Amino acid sequence: MGVTALERLRADTRWREVFDGPGVPHSALPPELVPAAIKYCSDVQTGAPRPLARLIRANGPFATDRGRRELPAWMMYPDDRRWPFIALDPDFEHRMTWRPPGLSACDHEEAVLAEDGRTLTYRFTGTPTPYADYPYAEVFETDQAVLVEPVEVPRDGPDSARLDYAEEREVVVRLAAPLGDRVLIGQAHDPGSATFGSPITVLTSA
Repeated sequence: MGVTALERLRADTRWREVFDGPGVPHSALPPELVPAAIKYCSDVQTGAPRPLARLIRANGPFATDRGRRELPAWMMYPDDRRWPFIALDPDFEHRMTWRPPGLSACDHEEAVLAEDGRTLTYRFTGTPTPYADYPYAEVFETDQAVLVEPVEVPRDGPDSARLDYAEEREVVVRLAAPLGDRVLIGQAHDPGSATFGSPITVLTSA
C-alpha cells in the first residue's frame, strides 16, 4: 500500500470524535515522532516551545493508493489549532506501507478497479480527442507493482494545436492477474523526475 499523509482533512469532520477517547502518556509517543510533535505544538507566532497537547492513539484518516483509509495513528488536537497532528504509527508504516524516499505524489491521475479485480480503467492527462486516440495501453506487471503506459495514435490535424491544451483521457486494460495488494505506479514526468514511479490512486467498490 502506498501512503501519503493528508495535507488537509476532508469536509467530513467525524474524525473529531476520536479525541473524546482516553489519552495516553507522552512517554508512549514513538521517538521518531517526537520532533514533529514538538514542532506542531510550538507557538504559532513565535515558534517558542510549548508543552505537548493531549495525546491520542487511534485510527486516523490518510490518503493511500486505495483512497482514503483509517489507519493506526498518533494524534494531538489542541484548542488553538485548526487541524490536528496526525502521524502514521511507525510500526504500521514499516510493516504495511510502501513509499520510496524522495518520491513526490502524483495526484492528477487515478484508476478504477472493477469488481473482478483485473479490469482497470486508467485515467490520465493526454492529448485532446480531436488530435489523438488511445486505442490501447502497454501494461507492465511485477509481483509488487503495475505500470500502465497508454499508447497514443495521432489523428490528422495541425501538430501545433496538440500542444495548446490537454484533457482527461482514459483507457481500459485487463491485468494478467488480480491487482491485489500491488501498487499501481505512473511514469508522470519521465525517469529522473521526483514523480516517476509514484503510486496512483486506485478506486474500488470496497
